[in-house]
Amino acid sequence: MRILLILLGQLPLSVLQALGAFAGWLSWVSGSSRRRVALRNLERCMPELDAAERERIARASLRHEFTTYIETMRVWLGPAQAIKDAVKEWRGIEVLEAAFAQNKGVILLTLHQGAFEAVAIPMSARFPFCGLYKPQRGALNALSIRGRTRFGGHLRATEAGVRQQSLELLGDGMGVYFMPDHDPPPGRGVFAPFMGVPAHTPTLVAKLARESGSPVVFMFGERLAHAAGFIAHFIAAPDGIADADVETATAAMNRGLEQCLRTCPEQYWWGYKRFRRQPPGVAPFYAGA
Repeated sequence: MRILLILLGQLPLSVLQALGAFAGWLSWVSGSSRRRVALRNLERCMPELDAAERERIARASLRHEFTTYIETMRVWLGPAQAIKDAVKEWRGIEVLEAAFAQNKGVILLTLHQGAFEAVAIPMSARFPFCGLYKPQRGALNALSIRGRTRFGGHLRATEAGVRQQSLELLGDGMGVYFMPDHDPPPGRGVFAPFMGVPAHTPTLVAKLARESGSPVVFMFGERLAHAAGFIAHFIAAPDGIADADVETATAAMNRGLEQCLRTCPEQYWWGYKRFRRQPPGVAPFYAGA
């Protein structure tokens, strides 16, 4: 498996993206659960679109999700200069530069959209970032560490608790990287609007922003057509993201994520059951999907 993954990382971006597109097509034509979930999510989150447009976005979403899985090997293990050169534009990079200039560390937020690692890993050659991760077994764990630290990025296993470790890193002026567009375990989230729907959302970022005083920046990687590379987008956080009221701050965070998503909605991973947990008394979101 290790040798196969290493060989996969040496293939051209065009080949890997073609494989990802094929895998996404198979998922669509097979009537997979991800297809059904994507259509339900879009029906509820973007009702202003007609059915044909929602279907187009859902199909593209599956293609981009599977492409991310496959092209990640190249981002981790491919030729170093080619990986750096694949990022064609750093749009809004001045937002990140201004955040680091405050010398309080930076909380960087991204979401499951486009090619997040394809821009995050080369970015670590210029800015001091640390990712917190839970070690896994097997070859993939070792390759992921190798790939994610190849340009100077740092990784730290979550042994002493994510919150405490994050505060320590921020206090040292580091950037800390999170993907908060997921449904956390009970007790670690609150319901906040996301794309007009109540979403059980992690509160960790809101608490860190308030306690550390660190600036928050949003980022995502847009995948260009025809294997032309990627655009890194950086967006300043909405007002209220460090509010003392955790629900207000969490809602502000979701507004920032939504701003990223609406820039290129076809690259968001709509096949994830983001709304599987709903407030008490609300009908199941995916019933019949």
